[in-house]
Amino acid sequence: MHTNLKLGQKVALSAVAVLILGSLISPYFFKEGLSLRTLSGGGSEGSLRRVLQAFEVNPDLAAQAQSVNGGLQIGNEVVEAHVDEHSGQLVSIGRSRGFYAEKPYKPDGSHVVRSEAQAKAVMAAFIRDAGVEMESYEFEGFKTLEGEEATQAAYGQARKVYTARFVERKSDPRFEATTSRSGFMVVDGQTGKLLSFNSVIMPAADPWQLNISEARAKEIALDAWRGSGASIEGSQVNIRAKYVRTGNPLIIKPEDRLIPGYVLGASAGPDSWHCFAIIDGRSGKVMQNSCQIPSRMRGE
Repeated sequence: MHTNLKLGQKVALSAVAVLILGSLISPYFFKEGLSLRTLSGGGSEGSLRRVLQAFEVNPDLAAQAQSVNGGLQIGNEVVEAHVDEHSGQLVSIGRSRGFYAEKPYKPDGSHVVRSEAQAKAVMAAFIRDAGVEMESYEFEGFKTLEGEEATQAAYGQARKVYTARFVERKSDPRFEATTSRSGFMVVDGQTGKLLSFNSVIMPAADPWQLNISEARAKEIALDAWRGSGASIEGSQVNIRAKYVRTGNPLIIKPEDRLIPGYVLGASAGPDSWHCFAIIDGRSGKVMQNSCQIPSRMRGE
C-alpha cells in the first residue's frame, strides 16, 4: 500500500494485484464450511468486527467505518480495511504505517515464522477466524521475500515476508476460477502477524437453468464475431456451459449474480483471428465479446 493513494484507490489496485501475483507450486489444501453471513454482530458491520478481531486489532474500530462506493471502509494509523456492504465479504485488510513504526524490522532479531508451513498456518487461521466463505481452497505461488523484494508487499518496508495466493476450489465443475474467490496474503516473518489480505468477492449464484442450447449460443457468438470482421467457422469454436458473473469484481450490487451461461472461444490459426465471448444462457444476450489477430496486437 502507498501512502500517496486514497483508500479506495488502494483497494482497487490491491484487488487487481490478486489476479496477477503468484506462480503455481504444490497446493496447500483446506476444506472448511465458512460463512460470513452468520456473524453474531449481523450485517456488514458485524462482518467487519469479526475481521478486525481475526486481524488482531481492536474490533471496536468498526465504529469508525464509512460507507464508500458500496463498501464499509476504515483507514487510520492502525489498519486499512474494506468489507463489501451488501454481502459482508472481506475485500481487503492491511496494517498501516503505525504498525511498522511500532514494530521496526530488526534483521538480527528472532523470527516467529521461519517456514512455509508456519506462514500458511497463519494465513489459514485468518481465513477461518475472519469467516472468509469458501467451500475449500488451496494455497498457490508461495514465496519468501526479503530486502527490496519485500517492499511492495510490506508497505515499503524491507523486511522478511511470506506471500501466497489462495484459490477457492468448488466441487461443482460449473464454477471455475472466474466465479470462485481468490486472494493474496502476506505474513510478516519477525512478528508472525498477517500484514495484508486482498480478495476478489463473489455474488450469490442463481439456480441453474439454460433457456438456449449450445448450438444457439454458438450461432449468437459467430454472428457477433463476424460482425466485427472476424472470419471464424463453427467447427473452430469451443463452448462450455458454466456460471458467469455479472457486475463489478470489487463491488457487489443487490442485482449482481452468478448466472448460467456459455463461454466460447475460437481460433482460425496461430496468426489469424482469436475470438472470445460470454453468452447469457437464459436470454441469449452477449455479455462479453472480443476478437483480435495476435500479430496485429504485437505490431507486426
